[in-house]
Amino acid sequence: MRYYVVPEKNDRMGNWEAIAEVLEKTGSYLLSFNVKEPGERPEEKITEREISNLMIRLGIRPNLKGYQYLRTAVRICLEDRGELDGITKRLYPSVAKRHKTSADKVEHAIRHMIGASWSAGDCRLQKEVFGYAWPTKRPTNATFIARIVDYLENMEYAWTDFS
Repeated sequence: MRYYVVPEKNDRMGNWEAIAEVLEKTGSYLLSFNVKEPGERPEEKITEREISNLMIRLGIRPNLKGYQYLRTAVRICLEDRGELDGITKRLYPSVAKRHKTSADKVEHAIRHMIGASWSAGDCRLQKEVFGYAWPTKRPTNATFIARIVDYLENMEYAWTDFS
């Protein structure tokens, strides 16, 4: 579980950062502790590490091109959910531009990556994220991306306000 501290406006951030540092050193494997700026949205705190860990647990191999493309697509969709409305017209071209390739290659690499990973992933996690697991039919690219984004956005966050 991830905890956030929201300092009062007149608090110096340095005090809270020192507390967070001590807590992480004593029990970092038990909890994640971050200082949150007032007004910050939780999805802004979803790190590349959290995206990568979820993808690896789903059986996605980092050596596939689709891994990098999917991670970029998820990050784009976390920033703007509207990208999911036009996956072939908006999302794939955005990912392709960032990776200096074509939208067709992005689509194909993600589709290949889903196929390669579907039977290798954690069945319980697949069921939790997608609602079904291997050996049933694998999800489409759009479904796969949307469900990962939903899962990351709805991860359990505990907000702690000590003001």
